Amino acid sequence: MPIGNDSLAKLLRDAEARLLESRRSVDDALELVRHASGLAQGEGEDQAPALQAVLDSHRDELVGLVLSALEKGGRPRDGRNDYLNSLVYREEDNQYRVGRRQVGLTESEKHVLDLLWQAMPQPVSRSNIHRALYTGSEQATIGTIDVFVSNLRQKLKLASGGRDFIQSIRGQGWALKPELCRHRSRGDEQLNAEAGRHRA
Repeated sequence: MPIGNDSLAKLLRDAEARLLESRRSVDDALELVRHASGLAQGEGEDQAPALQAVLDSHRDELVGLVLSALEKGGRPRDGRNDYLNSLVYREEDNQYRVGRRQVGLTESEKHVLDLLWQAMPQPVSRSNIHRALYTGSEQATIGTIDVFVSNLRQKLKLASGGRDFIQSIRGQGWALKPELCRHRSRGDEQLNAEAGRHRA
C-alpha cells in the first residue's frame, strides 16, 4: 500500500467518526425540537406542565443545543470544553451543575439524581428508586419513575447542549455515565478562581 494511502485512510476514519457524532447530536436536537413542538400544539397533556416548565426555563439552552449540533461536524472536539461541560455535584451547596449552570431540579428529580450519583457507575432499578421516593403512606405508580427520569434526562441535555448523562441498562435500570461526571470540592473552586486571577 502506498504511504499516502495510510494518512488518507486515517483522515477518512476521523471524518466518519465526526460525522457519526454530529448525526447523534442532530438526532438529539431534533427529538427535543419535535417534543417541544408537540407540547406547543397541546400533545401529551398528562406530562405537559412539567415538560413545558423545563422548556420555558431552558429556552436559551435549547437554542444552543440546536446550534451546537449544527457546528459539531465542522470542528474537532475540544477536550477542555468536554471537561467543563461535565456534570458536577457540589457538596457545599448540595447542588448539581453542568459547567457553571445550576441544574434546576424538583425535589423528586434531585432525589433520583442523588441515587444515581451515589450508585455510579452501577445502575439503579426502577423499583429501588420507587422504594426510596415513596416510603410509608405516600403512593405513586411505578410509571411515575419513568417520568422523573425522562424529565431529568431532558434537563441535563438542555443544560449541557445535548449530552446524555443517563444510560438505560435493559433489565437493570439507569446509571450515570462516569466519564461525563466529576466530583468538585471547594478547593477546586479556589484553585480555579486563583488561576483566573493570574490569567487576568
